[in-house]
Amino acid sequence: MGAVPSTPRGSDSRERPPDTAEYLIGTFVAEKSFPISSDFWNKLLQLPLNLHWPSHRVNHACQLFAQNNSCTRHLAKILIHLSWCLQECVSTSDASNDAYDKAVNAVYISSVFLKYLIENAKDDNLEELYLSLDENEPIPKDFVLALDKEAKMDLKSNECLKEILDCDDLTT
Repeated sequence: MGAVPSTPRGSDSRERPPDTAEYLIGTFVAEKSFPISSDFWNKLLQLPLNLHWPSHRVNHACQLFAQNNSCTRHLAKILIHLSWCLQECVSTSDASNDAYDKAVNAVYISSVFLKYLIENAKDDNLEELYLSLDENEPIPKDFVLALDKEAKMDLKSNECLKEILDCDDLTT
């Protein structure tokens, strides 16, 4: 495969500059996986929102994305970048417009592909929606810390629930 759905007729994706929207979206849905730390994500999230493609091209891109996401893990990666953009927006009162624009783009791009995956998911196979990173890819430290805090909160709330349920003073 490896076809890029947004490639203009009669041209090869290698002929286009790597910063164009056609190239970036085509690469996002293709077979090649980009590490979460790649500059590719920054370029993708800086695309202008005024891009409009015919529905048949969007549908073809979604089909390729669904086919390749289990290998590329791009859905998980764009959602992680979305969370980072949102963290940047709320962490400082003077967050740049660039951070807001990237967050909006991440929401828009992920929503298009996530909507397709949800609407076309097979009833017996929800692995298409499973969010994970490639086992060989290093997980960013900030991401691990957030997971550790959440896991600790879950453990603590489970311990509290157990204490409540074990309490003899409860009346029925």
